[in-house]
Amino acid sequence: MAGRRQSLSETGNLPAFLADSKPTARRPVAETEHRLFLVEHDLRGLTSWQLASVHRALGEAVRRENRRGRRIRYVQRIYAPEEQRCLCLFEAAGPDPVRSVNDIAQFPLARVLAVLSSVPEEASLVPELRPAGDDFPGDP
Repeated sequence: MAGRRQSLSETGNLPAFLADSKPTARRPVAETEHRLFLVEHDLRGLTSWQLASVHRALGEAVRRENRRGRRIRYVQRIYAPEEQRCLCLFEAAGPDPVRSVNDIAQFPLARVLAVLSSVPEEASLVPELRPAGDDFPGDP
């Protein structure tokens, strides 16, 4: 087909971090090795005051755990008001410290997922959002 773009899997041009990756057996994560965890919270029934209070308590729980030597970082919070859901991103050695800070803050969680995060390359930006004169190879 003329003009049809091939997917990355069809061309074999996968990013290096994906092309070199092979499934491996699970191994214990060293305390110094941190991964990202996404926590989903169901906020139905919480008032805006309760939500603000819980988020303050979550930040304080993270600080308290860090003072105790458990390394955890509260990276980001994304709130979807129409869905009454909140997604919180944490960096930690494993899911247990993430569950622990949510328990300390008394913030019930729906689930904890190990996730990967990446930043898109400049070439993937929408042309209308690029600065003027910033042309990329292959752009019309």
